[in-house]
Amino acid sequence: MPDTHIISTLEEKSFDSLSGDEVLRAELHIESCVECKAAYDAARIGSSLLRSRADETLEVPPFFKTRVMAAIRERRLSPEEPALVRMWRAAGAMVSTFAVLLLILAGMTIFSEDPYSQADLATQNLYSAEYVVLQRGEPEETELADDQVVSTIYELEDGDGQ
Repeated sequence: MPDTHIISTLEEKSFDSLSGDEVLRAELHIESCVECKAAYDAARIGSSLLRSRADETLEVPPFFKTRVMAAIRERRLSPEEPALVRMWRAAGAMVSTFAVLLLILAGMTIFSEDPYSQADLATQNLYSAEYVVLQRGEPEETELADDQVVSTIYELEDGDGQ
C-alpha cells in the first residue's frame, strides 16, 4: 500500500467502520506519507470526538415534562380563531385598498362630465370643426357630408387669418 494513498479510503468510509486489516495498512502507509498521515489523524480525532459526544447523556430538568404538557394543554384548550378572521388578517390591507380604489373610480365615473352630453349638443355649433370631426355615431341624413366637413374646416382656417 505504500504506492497508493489512503485519503480516498478515509473519505469513503468512517474511521470506525475500517477493518483491522485496513487500519494496519493505513498505519504502515502513514509512516512514509505526510498528506495521508494528516488525513488519518483528522479522521481518528473526529471519530473519537463523535463517539465521546454520542456517549454523553443529558439530564432533563425536573419540571421539563410538566412545562411541555402544560403548553400542549393550553394550546389544545385555547379557542382557535375562525378561518375568516385569519384570512382577513392576512389580506385585509389589500382588500381595503382595492375597495377604496373601486369607490374612487366609481365616483369619478359617475360624477365626471361627458363632453358630448345631450345638453351640450344644443349649445354647440353644428358646423364647428370639433363637432364635425369628433362626433361619433352613425351618420344620419341631417349630418354633413364629407365634402361639407372639409369645406367647413378650410373656411374656419381662412376666417381666422391663418
